Amino acid sequence: MNSTPLVSVVIPAYNCAQYIASAVQSALDQDYPHKEIIVVDDGSTDNTATVLAGFGERIIVRQQSNSGVAAARNHGMRVARGELIALLDADDLWLPGKLRKQVDYLTAHPELGAVYCAWREWRPDANGEFAIPKLADADTQRNGIETQDSGWIYNQLLTDCVIHTTTLLMRREIMQQVGEFDHVLRRGQDYDYWFRMSRLAPIHKLNAVLSLYRIHPESITHKPHQANYPCLVIQKALDQWGRIGPDGTETPQAAIDGVLARHWYNFASLHLVHGDAKLAYQGFLRCIRLRPTRIKAWIKIARSLVKMAF
Repeated sequence: MNSTPLVSVVIPAYNCAQYIASAVQSALDQDYPHKEIIVVDDGSTDNTATVLAGFGERIIVRQQSNSGVAAARNHGMRVARGELIALLDADDLWLPGKLRKQVDYLTAHPELGAVYCAWREWRPDANGEFAIPKLADADTQRNGIETQDSGWIYNQLLTDCVIHTTTLLMRREIMQQVGEFDHVLRRGQDYDYWFRMSRLAPIHKLNAVLSLYRIHPESITHKPHQANYPCLVIQKALDQWGRIGPDGTETPQAAIDGVLARHWYNFASLHLVHGDAKLAYQGFLRCIRLRPTRIKAWIKIARSLVKMAF
């Protein structure tokens, strides 16, 4: 790899005029010089396009009709010219030094397919404003990796989606092998992508906190989906590869059952309050079949029945 490889930063954007400027600026402000910023406007109807135009030739903007975040990322990755591909969401933020640390790490470890980093949730203050949090140097300047979530991480992914999208830097060769994000999935496209990548090469997590994940009302869906996407993605991986990782590590079935039970409980709880009582009942039933001793699920399945009756 070239000592200063070109990094392509791919940012999908949809109706994010309020936040997109800070995301783009955080990428431009990285002290790693050899980079291109690609923003794919996914048919925004607000003034996202106007905000992006303000950056002029410093960024590459591509327009498409509204097709979803997966299609926008795929569009950006097809346009990308870099040897390395970085992903950044339009409402998140990179901290100084992120790209340089990750490029240096990948350069020093040619056996890796990708590297990601630690991150922090970024919440508004009492006035609804997003002030950049003051992180201790001990957090942002850490060296080394989190060994528990580094290596052949397929088995870690079976129990938790350990990678946050905005933290990832991957090699072009791995991107080409994995292919595109699954645009059919309405949620969990990134989780599915990490599973596929985890079968091809080891991936490391840097200890340093180098990214902020913005938590705001538009980023959290309060509307329940008809499908339980985390369970769909995990089951898809199990059907294709089973419980044994590329390095021979095996995840116990009991651990997987516990994870699936938790996802079904959360899915059903959301439907019980905001959605379809029948889907809530079915979700709690799935949870109980996996974890019969979960008392709260038994209580809520009774509430689902009552709600269905009325």
